[in-house]
Amino acid sequence: MSALPRRLASSALLIGLVLAALFWLPLWMYAAVVTAFIAVGLFEFFTMARHRGILVHRPLGVALGVVFSALVAWRSLVEPGLVPHPAIGQGATVMSWMWDIFWPATIVIIFIRQITRENTFEAVSGLATTLFGLAYIAALFSYFFYLRAFNDDPRLGASLVLFLIFVTKLGDAGAYLIGNLMGRHVLLARISPKKTWEGFVGAILVSGVAAVTAAPLLGRPMGPAAALALGGFLGLCGQLGDLAESLLKRDCQVKDTSALMPGLGGVLDVIDSLLFTAPLFYGILIYG
Repeated sequence: MSALPRRLASSALLIGLVLAALFWLPLWMYAAVVTAFIAVGLFEFFTMARHRGILVHRPLGVALGVVFSALVAWRSLVEPGLVPHPAIGQGATVMSWMWDIFWPATIVIIFIRQITRENTFEAVSGLATTLFGLAYIAALFSYFFYLRAFNDDPRLGASLVLFLIFVTKLGDAGAYLIGNLMGRHVLLARISPKKTWEGFVGAILVSGVAAVTAAPLLGRPMGPAAALALGGFLGLCGQLGDLAESLLKRDCQVKDTSALMPGLGGVLDVIDSLLFTAPLFYGILIYG
């Protein structure tokens, strides 16, 4: 709890940045903010992997993550809407570029980088970790572009992003506060000895209540029971995302991914829960 003032100050700065990018700044600035989160998150992840002793391709991995983010951002800026339209050539879309060209090309590029290295030690670990970092951070966080461009009304896309962040991060805050004030039973000591069952359940409940209060942001009718269920599900997934990052940090023997944000840690420490909730929330909007 002694870190609470620093957490609040860093959180206030982040909230201001998010609100400005969503509602006051041009759309390209929103794209720049999301891309910056992806780039810094990748840098922290690859730095953490190097601390583990894995010869990961950090500059190349960050660069590829930025390229991927730029492709998705271009899709949301130039061709906004749910269904992608042809961009160049018959049937060609940015979506198809990403899956049909970007990922195979990325694998080839990373192999070429590994082949040109003098040291072939831990080649498999380096290749696999680089690709995993791109999938874990760049691919999952890119759903913030899909949410922002969900339909032709930019205000609805901004509201959906705000709903997701509000529900997920309020759940994180609930886990932190309830776990510190009431936590008695450790959730998974081998992964994170400070996380408790009380905080875990509290996060789900807080996210559920947050979704009920923020339901008008969804732009569609939703009763309190459905909103409570949606929020609880997102709260659960957010906590699983937090545990997933804790597992990585425990394996790499680091407490925080960086000290970039006083009281909060690094960018990856901030977005870990959102990495799980963003794609799932998008899937619910599409198929729910």
